Amino acid sequence: MSGLRRIGLVASALALSVAFLGANVRADGISTGQQATDQLFYLVLVPAIGIGILVMGLVAYAVLKFRVRKGHTEGPTNPQTNNRRLETMWTIIPAIILVVVGVAAFQTLITTDTIPQKPDVIVEINAHQWFWNFNITYIRNGTWLNGTGTFTSLNTTGAFSVKAGLTVKLILRSFDVAHSFYLPDFLFKIDVIPGHTNTYWFQSLQPGDYAIRCAEFCGLNHYTMTATLHVVK
Repeated sequence: MSGLRRIGLVASALALSVAFLGANVRADGISTGQQATDQLFYLVLVPAIGIGILVMGLVAYAVLKFRVRKGHTEGPTNPQTNNRRLETMWTIIPAIILVVVGVAAFQTLITTDTIPQKPDVIVEINAHQWFWNFNITYIRNGTWLNGTGTFTSLNTTGAFSVKAGLTVKLILRSFDVAHSFYLPDFLFKIDVIPGHTNTYWFQSLQPGDYAIRCAEFCGLNHYTMTATLHVVK
């Protein structure tokens, strides 16, 4: 078996191994957006690792084959300077990879950034130095939960709770300086800017307690600006 063929087989085996591992990492997603983001990450990671291994293998092959050694001090008399088949392959294959990744990235953005028209819960997030205030309106399928034509709401500071599986629309405002609402486990971070309202959403899939942070330096006690999202069954 030639050296190039061995390198190709090793690169393929390693790429398949990474694909298998990526498919099994965080199989039980915490949120819809986190699942979509992880899938995109591994879709990009697998070909990147495969291409990296292949390139490094070809470099190693070239270094070993064409190194100066006893009896081999001169290069080939008539070296090949072009290969249309090879040049076509290394143009078409990367183009296909880029198209696939581009389509997948667009689909991921649709999943993460399309806010539901009829969310189950609306949470107004009010940022202050140095705490998070939450005004929660509980809605289901576009109708008020108590069925009386009014809504069920709750105002809390430092934590709020939602049921797993519900779609939650976030309305974010700042009443002083710039902040950033960061849910690390859900893989999203939204700026909260004075005089501007931002909106986002999430759908939690797994019950648990998830840390909320401010990811924008907002003053002396920035480090204390934390909260908790409680996801219950």
